[in-house]
Amino acid sequence: MTDPVPGLAEQAAAALAADFPGLRQSHPHVIGGALADVQMEPGANGLTARYTWELYTVYVHVGREDHLNRDDPEDRALHREIRAHAALLAPSVTGTEDATVRGHVEWPVLNPRPEMIFPSAYAVATADRSDPRFASAVLVTVGMALDNALLATHHATRHAAEVAEVVQWGRECPEGTRLSKWLREKKKARTAAYRDGTADGQPSLPE
Repeated sequence: MTDPVPGLAEQAAAALAADFPGLRQSHPHVIGGALADVQMEPGANGLTARYTWELYTVYVHVGREDHLNRDDPEDRALHREIRAHAALLAPSVTGTEDATVRGHVEWPVLNPRPEMIFPSAYAVATADRSDPRFASAVLVTVGMALDNALLATHHATRHAAEVAEVVQWGRECPEGTRLSKWLREKKKARTAAYRDGTADGQPSLPE
């Protein structure tokens, strides 16, 4: 068994603070608590916590103690699986007056918390919550979740721009031309332009 290294949590906290300035634990909240002082709230299905960075909220769930080393059946050490995902509050999305209603509904309903959910990050931590390796693993997973959010945001931004272009092409489709054929030709031309370096951005996403 590896001996705990007391400074692991502080090292992870320092790395996160450098990459995500202002990152803090928002629940459970301890006034004046350091980022390295990871706090967890016990629940029926494990432990939970929340972290906040800018408009992002990172939701952390830590599972129960279990034998998670599937590669070594002889390993009887207990671990916990950590799952974390980031969500971005989108206050401009309410689902009421600004909603585009394309068919019959009685009325649109307000979305009380419009959030964009990003892909989860997973890691394994030692089961002992007092071990600094546990706090380090939680913080590292929070950072991974925020990395996923930034990568997914880049992907979504590029895709949204391409979709907007497709919508514009649809409006420009010549009369008498099949829309599917027109869009297919336009997408091929766009991909060729990316390949030849005559267009900004990255190659088109897979059809």
